[in-house]
Amino acid sequence: MKYLITFLFLIAMFSISFAQIEIDGNMLDWADISPLDQAPIEETVGDLAAYPDFDLKHLYITHDTSFVYVRIDMNDAASFDNFYNYTNPPVFEMYMDTEIGDTTGFDWGWWNNAYNYYVNLVADTTKQMQFAILYKYTGGRMPTYAEGEFVPLDTLALGINDERNAVEFAIPRDKVNFGTEFRPWVYSVADFQWTDGADQLPTEGGDYMLKYDFWYGGSVIQTHGTEIMSDIQIDGDLLDWASIPAADVDEIAEELGDQPTGPEFDLKDIYVTSDSTNFYMRIDIDPSATFSGIYTNYPNASAFQIMFDVNWGDTTGLGYSGFWRLPVDYMIDLSAALNPDSTSNQVPLWRYVADWAGAFEEFAEVPGAFVTFAKNDEDNAVELSVARSFINAGTDIRPWVYVVGNENWDNEEYFPNTIWEGAPGTEGGIYYCLNYNFISGPSVHKMADKAVITSVKESGNDLSRVKGFGLVSNYPNPFNPSTNIHFTLPEKQIVTIAIYDVLGRKVKTLINKKELPAGVKNIRWNGTDDSGNQLSSGMYIYKITSGNTVVSKKMMLLK
Repeated sequence: MKYLITFLFLIAMFSISFAQIEIDGNMLDWADISPLDQAPIEETVGDLAAYPDFDLKHLYITHDTSFVYVRIDMNDAASFDNFYNYTNPPVFEMYMDTEIGDTTGFDWGWWNNAYNYYVNLVADTTKQMQFAILYKYTGGRMPTYAEGEFVPLDTLALGINDERNAVEFAIPRDKVNFGTEFRPWVYSVADFQWTDGADQLPTEGGDYMLKYDFWYGGSVIQTHGTEIMSDIQIDGDLLDWASIPAADVDEIAEELGDQPTGPEFDLKDIYVTSDSTNFYMRIDIDPSATFSGIYTNYPNASAFQIMFDVNWGDTTGLGYSGFWRLPVDYMIDLSAALNPDSTSNQVPLWRYVADWAGAFEEFAEVPGAFVTFAKNDEDNAVELSVARSFINAGTDIRPWVYVVGNENWDNEEYFPNTIWEGAPGTEGGIYYCLNYNFISGPSVHKMADKAVITSVKESGNDLSRVKGFGLVSNYPNPFNPSTNIHFTLPEKQIVTIAIYDVLGRKVKTLINKKELPAGVKNIRWNGTDDSGNQLSSGMYIYKITSGNTVVSKKMMLLK
């Protein structure tokens, strides 16, 4: 009788912990988080009449400093249990375009985005949907699906609600080259019926696409409308910018008279526009100054440069080890070209070729790429034209200007100020960037990572009370022969990790009061006890302790 009770207890524990995950229970609490797919791209539920179980309903995304959390809801009448009731396996995937430059990732030639990563939500060969696999794409624009094009990066534990029609997972941010934003896309297909059995959110190649913005902690819906078409030619005369307002407004308006070096290095206004082939920019300096004064009024050399961030992934471009929030992918150097003795109206285009964390400005000329520029008669405004194809401009460009006079590095001027919040000397500051979109034009972005962890709960616990560990999970789960216990430490802590059986007896100590540095941690357990003996199948509990904080999770060892 005792063994029967123990067996029934194990069965009950297993049914509660796996495949019976409840929203507001073990699933995260998304109550205060709106779906990304809002008007005008709300998903039409019921449009997959032949295969309702593959009918997408909503996509939710949120994040904290360590993870991106994703939830996908299907039709209320759907069930993941029906995914495998067909001749062909299901397709259920989420793709991510993380580097907005249009020559990275794959796109089959007709998509709005070029995808760098994807999550296969039906990778579990047991057909239980207990884990997913995160992949990185390393092939060319047109995938051939040859071996090695998609490289597995991580195994992600899945949470599924009682109704089996909503799934969630967490993507470690250190595994994916997330910059300031990414564009998600979800795709489901039943029985390889690519027309009447497929659903997309949003519709690829359609009028709209989604963008998740880390700075604002929410979605941005972008329309695929008509691109801005400015009838502009650089012909030696200054263009007519009368109908184009200055882009340096709101939080990034430039303050005149703040440069002790002199008015020649005091930026006044920045203008940006485009047509189908070129990006145009105009820079005005203090009206009382001239570009000639840069060379005649100061004994030392000057710097007058325009920088472009075109790929939002955080490992591309010059970042000075993360000191810049806008890593430099391309540069235009007008330092010598503005000299009154210069007779050319073109300068080379430079591309950053070193690792983004490098502290040296290692640029190489883009072969055959030149930038055309012109100055006004008053010699205090310069405009330039750069071909979009030269700077790998996809949908957006984030430009900034850097000037310094007389080699006085204490009086550098940046437009806008791109220094990372929290960098030495910038404590308490708030910084912004200018984003130019080829459809909607310029806009100002606040440069901050708005983590929204305070609105997410797990296992009924407010993560703000256990945030010392971030999200704690183990994968795979169930497991055989081993599992990885995954957690994040925001700061150095003394940690203990122990394994218990369902009767509360400690069977294994993985870490005993060890001081661990900050960062993402993975601890592997191979299913053995402290004596090295292999444990039997069943439910086990791992407990992570640091100070007064304790987090416990259940896992199942299967043989």
